[in-house]
Amino acid sequence: MQLQIKTTVLQDMVGKAIKCSSNNKLIPITSLMNIKVANNIFYLTTTDATNYFYVKSGEKVECEDFEISVIADNFTKLIQKTTSENIILEYNDKNLKVKGNGEYNIELPLDENGGPIKFPEMSNIELAVGCGTISQEAIKSALDYNKSSLSTSLSYPALTCYYCGDSIITSNQIKICANKVKSFDEPTLISGQLMELLGVMSNNIEITKTEEKMIFRTDLECIVSNISAKIDEFPLAPIQGLLESNLESSCVIPKDVVLNVLDRLSLFMSNYDNKGIDIVVTKDGVMFKTTSSNGVEVVPYTDSQNFTDYVCRINIEVLKEQLSTHAKNEIKFYYGNPKIIKLESDNITQIIALMEDGR
Repeated sequence: MQLQIKTTVLQDMVGKAIKCSSNNKLIPITSLMNIKVANNIFYLTTTDATNYFYVKSGEKVECEDFEISVIADNFTKLIQKTTSENIILEYNDKNLKVKGNGEYNIELPLDENGGPIKFPEMSNIELAVGCGTISQEAIKSALDYNKSSLSTSLSYPALTCYYCGDSIITSNQIKICANKVKSFDEPTLISGQLMELLGVMSNNIEITKTEEKMIFRTDLECIVSNISAKIDEFPLAPIQGLLESNLESSCVIPKDVVLNVLDRLSLFMSNYDNKGIDIVVTKDGVMFKTTSSNGVEVVPYTDSQNFTDYVCRINIEVLKEQLSTHAKNEIKFYYGNPKIIKLESDNITQIIALMEDGR
């Protein structure tokens, strides 16, 4: 059995599918890419054991139905390095021959019965309930602004997810980001890995849900994802309380200037600083200095409301990371609270927890 497909089409397909191949040595299927033809439609499927990513060709192929699996990494690299106009995939028993610039024989991994490995079929998704759509604009906004505040610690699984509702909210208990962009019709938690996968799909993604799974579909892609955390596990109330904190004092600071200052100060920091720098709000501007005061710079602000003397200590890397996510250069800096500061621009609000020895 063989099929011919345009190289650019197959390259686009493997480029998407490989994003879901986690290559977990403890779960062999996560290192595979499933290749399937059914009713003249060509499919690629990968999994990270939580999500299954199905990608199909836009045009029909002339080929009998078959299903095999290959090592995802090697197959993807071969396809992406091919420069011929078309690629022919020829399946013979225990091998897949790839014909493009030359001919390459790929030995197929086999199941316990000596046959080609097949992936699980999508099951019960016909029972899924419609939950609306999500746009690529909302997904891109989440990845651009919220990702840096996403927790990577499994000690609190819900914080490894994006809270998606009227706003998209992420927090790792040190940083909070609230992004006023409409995403889901009803509040939903989306894992960090799933959001990355949604980012490679086409636009206008239709969403359906069962009790255990969420399904995301476009004309050419489908993701079936296990629901990893329940919406009521996300600490929304305390996070919203911090976001709504009434910090009456504020000033507007230029992002680019502050980032350059932080880069220079970092050259004069030692391990004893524990990545901390002091921020001092003065009548002349915002002073940034190392804890040993061997590096000091003052950045004039362009606007000030309810000035008050203020000193705090903050992690320089966290501050740089959060400032860098803003598209706008003018950042409103709210201060006065001994435990947090707030940064705002356009539809983005960020909360940063201060270091314990801050004042």
